Amino acid sequence: MAAQIAVMTAITESALKNLGNPNDPNGTQLPNEGWGYDHDSLGLFQQRPGWGSAAQRMDPIASTGLFLDALLEVRGWQVRPPWVVAQQVQRSAFSDGSNYLVHAAAGARIVDVILGTSAECAAITGGTAVALPAGFTLPAGTSPAAQRAVSFALAQLGKPYVWGAEGPDSYDCSGLTQTAWRAAGVSITRVVGTQMHDGVATDLEHLLPGDLVAIPGGLGTMARPGHVGMYIGDGRVVEAPHTGDVVKVVSLKSYIADGVAGLRHIA
Repeated sequence: MAAQIAVMTAITESALKNLGNPNDPNGTQLPNEGWGYDHDSLGLFQQRPGWGSAAQRMDPIASTGLFLDALLEVRGWQVRPPWVVAQQVQRSAFSDGSNYLVHAAAGARIVDVILGTSAECAAITGGTAVALPAGFTLPAGTSPAAQRAVSFALAQLGKPYVWGAEGPDSYDCSGLTQTAWRAAGVSITRVVGTQMHDGVATDLEHLLPGDLVAIPGGLGTMARPGHVGMYIGDGRVVEAPHTGDVVKVVSLKSYIADGVAGLRHIA
């Protein structure tokens, strides 16, 4: 998640260009990719002199380090919306961080491509929370492995979403599904994109407890889904939805309201 926050911030501040600034003579002789004119700010993150020397601020690696050092000082940064954290670090004119929110999806996709992971799992997405019926049980014929996977996932209800987490105290979307199936003795891959190749394809008419349900999510697409949950039967899905929320049960209907990107039967 730190990588996503850094990239979305740099997109917002400089369009990912290492900008010099004629208002800071110390930086004018350093290599740059163009000019910025915001006060005496320099570099990818448009950092002012209080951040460090001109050489540091104009060095992409050093300036990123300065940014990340400040990010790690933000209390609870792992569980807060990325754009809010970016605003806490940068102190821009947009007190709600909405300027960074505009580029959250782009930042997530860039990180996904570079790292080969699914940053989109942090997307604001998911369905309407519903309660489990009294005495809820899995349908007859549910495989023993699926029973264990679903039971494990339901035991995590109320635990916070944290991007990149795989338990035991917090989860992201694909971390929850992978860990639940691991508890059932079945190995699946870690991120949404690859989980859509685990097991075998299925469809809504034949959906069974334990099956994975992928949706575009706030930062993904039908071709590159950004979110995954686990069907538990009775028209319900258990999911780790997004930053600021917790593992919960939602209705399948609301969960797939924006489309189904993939359905996988695991075991």
